[in-house]
Amino acid sequence: MLVSIVNQKGGVGKTTLAVHLAVWLYERGMRVAFIDADGQSSSSRWINSAERGITLVTETNADAIIEHAQALQRSHDVVVADGPANLADSTRALLLVADLAVLPCGASVPELESTADTVRILRNAQAVRPPGLPRAIVVLGRLRDDRFSLTREAPQAAATLGLPVCRNVLRLREALADAPGQRTVAWRMGYRAKSAAVEMQNVISEVMTRGQKTK
Repeated sequence: MLVSIVNQKGGVGKTTLAVHLAVWLYERGMRVAFIDADGQSSSSRWINSAERGITLVTETNADAIIEHAQALQRSHDVVVADGPANLADSTRALLLVADLAVLPCGASVPELESTADTVRILRNAQAVRPPGLPRAIVVLGRLRDDRFSLTREAPQAAATLGLPVCRNVLRLREALADAPGQRTVAWRMGYRAKSAAVEMQNVISEVMTRGQKTK
């Protein structure tokens, strides 16, 4: 299975979700590979420190991404790919090989509009893939608490993208912001990161469960 985390909008938590997902799967005994398709290579540095048992490939060339993805799928249980923060050819390549596309998204209008552009590329990929592939799901992230109307209205706003929306969400948590600097994942950061860890694990569990069923 190949899971691509994509969105042309930067700052929506793609890398955070991708790294946590890869480590979560690895801790459950799976053979996991990780493709860092973002030119900044931030997830490569993070993965290298967080879990060296995960096979890491850093690649931004679209054709090479497809070749690596096909090879890694033959030797691993799951491949997780972290896409770039733009509509580069590498984003299209990841959607052409993905079984599941996960689109992290914030609640603001600019973030939703940017995600809509990514959905268009997703739909084009689905048009040339076997029916139902890649499956897709939107994950709302970096949300404030429910006192803010933008947070309360986020699920309904995200539904306008025309894709299934993960019921669990990721709040704006200090622990998730600190995790890249500490080169680890939230559930390894102790008690102060408990809320962030629970939210992240709930999101991942739902994404992987619903991702098998989403059409």
